[in-house]
Amino acid sequence: MSKRAPRTSPPFARRSAAAGSGSVDLRRWLPLVAVAFGALLVLGAVFFGKTEEERVRQRLHQLEDAVAVDGSENPLLRAARLRKDFADLVAQNVAVAIPELGAGEGGRAHLVEVAAGAANEWRTARVDLGALTIRLDEAKEHAVCVGDAKLTATRAGGEPERDVRTVSLRLDKLDGQWRVVDVSVSASREGPQGR
Repeated sequence: MSKRAPRTSPPFARRSAAAGSGSVDLRRWLPLVAVAFGALLVLGAVFFGKTEEERVRQRLHQLEDAVAVDGSENPLLRAARLRKDFADLVAQNVAVAIPELGAGEGGRAHLVEVAAGAANEWRTARVDLGALTIRLDEAKEHAVCVGDAKLTATRAGGEPERDVRTVSLRLDKLDGQWRVVDVSVSASREGPQGR
């Protein structure tokens, strides 16, 4: 039986000119492969990355989740969670215009207080902001979201409640993140609807 001599170089190593003209020099192709890979990454980011409108819509979903009431949440823990969530979602000096609050305070701390108090009125509550239309300015630094927001809730006593209000939210890009800077909610059209 004949033994094969061990290879001294890997099969992909550069072959000598005597080996033939069909040999491959990977060092020559590596920069071209790197450029092609970089181009694919850029194209992927352009075509598959989120648009600013999608980022604003994502922030609206995060806001929906933040203000949702789940009857099992401890009120103190709810307030702490809201402070944390709103620190990321809402500007410190947010302007607030909600008829039930009167012409009063604005600011993130006040909005946290109001949202935390919702658990006293409702056992469960969910706000749907999916119908809001998003308009961005040309620079994509400011967004206005306007439309009907729907509340689906269960009062503390067990009565169902539904309400639809026109809502206007203004978000600005602050420190690279979309944050709510202005909240305006219309008065109830017919009063809350139990169903």
